[in-house]
Order: sequence, then C-alpha cells, then structure tokens
Amino acid sequence: MHRHHIVFRSQGGLDFNLNFAHLTYEEHEGNDGPHLNRERDLELKTDLQEELFELFKEDSYTIEEISRLLGKSKRYFEKHFKRVPMAAGRYKREEIIKKLMGGKFYFR
Repeated sequence: MHRHHIVFRSQGGLDFNLNFAHLTYEEHEGNDGPHLNRERDLELKTDLQEELFELFKEDSYTIEEISRLLGKSKRYFEKHFKRVPMAAGRYKREEIIKKLMGGKFYFR
C-alpha cells in the first residue's frame, strides 16, 4: 500500500491522518490515480473536505482542540497555523478547514 497525501505538501497539505489515503500501487501510480487523473484527485480532496466539515462542527476551536481532533501535537499545529487568522485564541471553523485543505476549498 502507498500512503498518498490527499492535499499534497506542495499544495500546502499537512501531515495528519485524514490527509492520507492508503492506495495500492495501481490506484496511486496508474492512469486513474490522483497524480495523473484530475477527476480522481478532486474526488479525494472533496471527500476529505466533507470529512473535515463533519469533524469540525462548532463555529471556532482552540489550537488544543484542533490538535486533539486531528491527533497531532499542539506544537505541530502552532507552527503551521501561525498565519491563520484567529480571535481571542480561537480559530474559525472555515479558516481551519481552509488551512487543512492547503489554503482553498474544492468543489466537484
């Protein structure tokens, strides 16, 4: 199995479990894989985005809550969320998801 970043690091993707798809070699590297097939890439990205909207149901979150929900250290997210707008120590739901999606939203 290949571990594939759904939102590629080159696109601003981060290392957290939901951003990984476990694909066979053919699913990953074949003609229908996300690197060669824009439709498949977009399918994986929009599925991830929907999952994140389901996970983050509240209007805002602290960095500790983000860390807990995504299973990575607080320090990891502090480093990557430095430029994400926040108010009173809380990040808006949409800003969190936008950051996790590499700075943009995807639509099918």
